[in-house]
Amino acid sequence: MDHEIRLVESVVGSRTVINGREYDYYGVSSYYNLHKDDRVKEAACEAIRKYGMGPSGAGPNLPLIQVERNAAEFFEVEKAQYIVSGYLGNMLLVQALREDYDIVFVDSFSHYSIFDGISSAGKRIMTFEHLDANDLEQKLRETLKPREVPMVITDGVFPTTGAIAPLKAYATILASYENGLLCVDDAHAVGVIGEKGQGTLEFCGLKGPTHYHCGTLSKAFGGHGGIIPGDQKLMDKIKRNTRVSVGANPPPPASAAASAMGMRILMEHPEMRRKLWSNTTYMRAGLREMGFDVDDSPIPIIPVKALPRMDLKQIYQKLEKKGIMLEYVIPRGYSDAPNEDILCIKIFSTHTQLQMDRLLGTLKDSITNL
Repeated sequence: MDHEIRLVESVVGSRTVINGREYDYYGVSSYYNLHKDDRVKEAACEAIRKYGMGPSGAGPNLPLIQVERNAAEFFEVEKAQYIVSGYLGNMLLVQALREDYDIVFVDSFSHYSIFDGISSAGKRIMTFEHLDANDLEQKLRETLKPREVPMVITDGVFPTTGAIAPLKAYATILASYENGLLCVDDAHAVGVIGEKGQGTLEFCGLKGPTHYHCGTLSKAFGGHGGIIPGDQKLMDKIKRNTRVSVGANPPPPASAAASAMGMRILMEHPEMRRKLWSNTTYMRAGLREMGFDVDDSPIPIIPVKALPRMDLKQIYQKLEKKGIMLEYVIPRGYSDAPNEDILCIKIFSTHTQLQMDRLLGTLKDSITNL
């Protein structure tokens, strides 16, 4: 990333004002632009009018309770724990479950929040190669002692490349170890993939008492904070084995009300997911037609690697001059970024075909002029 300060001067959406100029915008992960939805904004404003910002140490209010009720309904589980930041979800999961495993196996390109979370549990940690089920199996075989229980933890969808972790393969491997746990940071998958938008566990057809996930409400849902869906047993373990949920202030009522409304909207309007998938398919197909190595995936995070003789940073700058803003990522510039620079395109359900054609056309012109 370059070091120029880009001041965002509007609500983030498919058209976003940055440094006084409006752009076609393909950055960050407001997949449905619910952050600018009038229903979400009004829910937040009403919560501020009624509760203010929410005093520390006060008991739960209705917006906080409603987030957990809506999350339990959305994920079709018994309960859910709402916390102040999605970044802390992994920490709560690994601490809550610390009595149930002995050693953590983690994808080497996992998000920073996963590494910060697992370091807090006081357990042995072993990394395995990125997205490599074979290496995981070998590391399990070489590392585990008799009767030790493993936990495998990974991003469900990786934030820069959009890669989906091979969770089915991981689960199959873990089935050989009694009570082996699979934990997933699903920040970029909840609300996005799975027929009901429940994330990578649903997408991969995985259920059961040894599969856990956490997510964020600040991306697909247009709110703020973290969410951990599960059963009453998991909620009891969170209460017993962690301190964040009791020692940290909860999210402000405005954030809670916005989050609850965003979840309600996505539950009642599944066509929003279908539109996001359709836009993603359209953009990926257009990029493949130009020769870019882009796979057929439902994930609206699309990494674009350079073709021969192509300077991606120059193309990024050309796009910006033409009023199109996306992300230029330097080699290993983020947790899962590859060892080469890429352009990262994040698709919204609100991008029009005209906008997407404008981006594709500008990229095509760049290829033609190589």
